[in-house]
Amino acid sequence: MNELGKVVLVGAGPGEKGLLTLKGYEYLKQADCIVYDRLLNSDFLELVPLDCEKIYVGKANHCHTVPQDEINQLLYDNAKKHKLVVRLKGGDPYVFGRGGEEALFLQVRNVEVEVVPGISSSIAALSSAGIPITHRGLSKGFQVITAHSKKDRISDIDYSQLLDEDITYVFLMGLAHVGDIARGLIAAGRAEDTPAAVISSGTTNHQKKVVGILSTIENQVKEAGLLSPAIIVVGKVVTLSNDLSFFEKRPLFGKKFFLPVIDRFEYSILGGRQQSRPNELKERLISYGADVITAKAGAIEPIKCDLSFISDAKLGDYVVFTTPNGVKSFFWNWYENVGLDVRSLAGYRFACIGKKTANTLMEFGIKADVISEVQNGKDLALKLNQVMEPGASIYWLCQNNTSEDFENTVSKEHVITKIVCYENVEVECDRDENYLSEIQNCDASIFTSGSNVRFAVKNFGNFLPKDVISIGPACSRTIRELGFEVAAEADISSYEGIVECIFNSYMC
Repeated sequence: MNELGKVVLVGAGPGEKGLLTLKGYEYLKQADCIVYDRLLNSDFLELVPLDCEKIYVGKANHCHTVPQDEINQLLYDNAKKHKLVVRLKGGDPYVFGRGGEEALFLQVRNVEVEVVPGISSSIAALSSAGIPITHRGLSKGFQVITAHSKKDRISDIDYSQLLDEDITYVFLMGLAHVGDIARGLIAAGRAEDTPAAVISSGTTNHQKKVVGILSTIENQVKEAGLLSPAIIVVGKVVTLSNDLSFFEKRPLFGKKFFLPVIDRFEYSILGGRQQSRPNELKERLISYGADVITAKAGAIEPIKCDLSFISDAKLGDYVVFTTPNGVKSFFWNWYENVGLDVRSLAGYRFACIGKKTANTLMEFGIKADVISEVQNGKDLALKLNQVMEPGASIYWLCQNNTSEDFENTVSKEHVITKIVCYENVEVECDRDENYLSEIQNCDASIFTSGSNVRFAVKNFGNFLPKDVISIGPACSRTIRELGFEVAAEADISSYEGIVECIFNSYMC
């Protein structure tokens, strides 16, 4: 029996997380170890299990952190330690990705290898820039060329073989040599007015492109300040760029937001504790074309708490959840520490703030009796005051530093017991100079809670964008207390409300 683990070379695609293949996604979810390159999108790392070992071997131009021979050996060493090692590579592993070298190295050492193809940037980046790589009447084929060789020199390109006007020529890893490529093509016989384009960070929401001709493209790239990774394309299909540029016509394309986020606690009955899911607001903004810079403002952690109240249930008593985190933390305690199931909760009624919290409760088999449509504790308290009998008890599952709006609004006729079942734990904050510059260059900050505001001001105060967008009144109060003005506030305190606010107020 082979005691070595399996190594899977997974192509991550050109940068956009949604372009990862389903098969690649399935392997990432099962990985014991991931060895990854300088990916365009760090969100890929959120897809692996919590206990997955992450090893960075990224290569940036002029800064090769780990030699290829060492990467090969690293994969072999980890195959001896882990059952499943995922080698995550940008684009496709076999398109100038040196995946073949890694696969051969492992194969001769009896390591089981599988390759999961990825969407090559040579096709996808062109598509997102409105350039079809082939088009009837303009291009009958294409050729992909690497413009980069060892020691950061331009590769030996025979330009005399790149003169067919009916072929699209795509150059990878050639941004620093765009002028050499243009001059080489012209010297070999291509017309100076041959259409050419350069696409930087293709398929991502900070994509930039310049469209021109061979004689002008070098200066255009310099003026635009394009950065690697970038792709150069030469051919008649470039003329379609403006007409087919759907990617860049999304309503928030070109806008950049700073969004502090909190890693949520994820728990299910069958799956146990799981990796935190991607932030929903971030995903919505990205889908509309925005570039979103996030900062991890904290992490939700469940707290072991006293749930002895369950055995004292009286008809008319309520268990109250104000967030999905409260629901998951309660059931984590209930199943993992108490060892009982939902049958023990039969005597209680349940109340939730918002449909999202109610839907989370439903995942555990319980339908909420009272749901507040407005996303705040005060509204839920007013609803409970209307339906509860005098003397009935409320058991409120909440965070360690939660707002007192709910507690202060509950009628004095009811006995309220506050049970802290989770906390927001501070995490170490990245203050890299380039990262701070990214934040400073955002169009606006978006805040979804008072704790996120306090975190951002504490860590990034002078670097925060002037414009601030708030999820609602309580959050806006904290923003103003800390000396900032609110440019726009959501009418409804929800992610949907923030997106609508951006379109209706901030963007107008």
